[in-house]
Amino acid sequence: MLTKDTPLSIESWDPARHDRTGFDCGVKRLNNFLSLSAKKQQKDDMARIYVVVEPGNSAILGYHAINVGSMNVKELKKPPRGTPQHGEIPVLFLGQVAVDLKAQGLGVGSVLMHHVFEKACVIADQVGCHAVLLDVMSDGGEEAFQRRKSWYSAFGFQSFVSNPARMFMVIKQIRQGSN
Repeated sequence: MLTKDTPLSIESWDPARHDRTGFDCGVKRLNNFLSLSAKKQQKDDMARIYVVVEPGNSAILGYHAINVGSMNVKELKKPPRGTPQHGEIPVLFLGQVAVDLKAQGLGVGSVLMHHVFEKACVIADQVGCHAVLLDVMSDGGEEAFQRRKSWYSAFGFQSFVSNPARMFMVIKQIRQGSN
């Protein structure tokens, strides 16, 4: 039985090895991404998917998908110092975070978010990355949207003034939180 003390492992998703057939996070779009789109996006170098499993078990308990991108500083209240003249700054985009219903409430989502933060810091060290960016899903109505937004806010993400569904956290803030 899965508990908060169950050891977990984060692995690069391998569709041939990791079992996604029983995955159900309660959000059809996130279930469909894993079953229908993730393999192609990863194969085409559009995203990287990481999964949480119990060591020695192939059943996926949760996943996140990330890719790199850029954002225009006009979306921010104040442009960061040293912003290039073209106005685009590098970001790590967090496309999805999903946890299977049987693992929800056990800290799997937090494990996934901390993995995203680790990846963002590595990318920032190697090629430059100013922030992690995400769009909060509205699936399930306003209450579900606000619950998701609050969850991301608890990690330190802030909403854009112009688009409350778009959130970001600068790498500097992530590094300060991991010290």
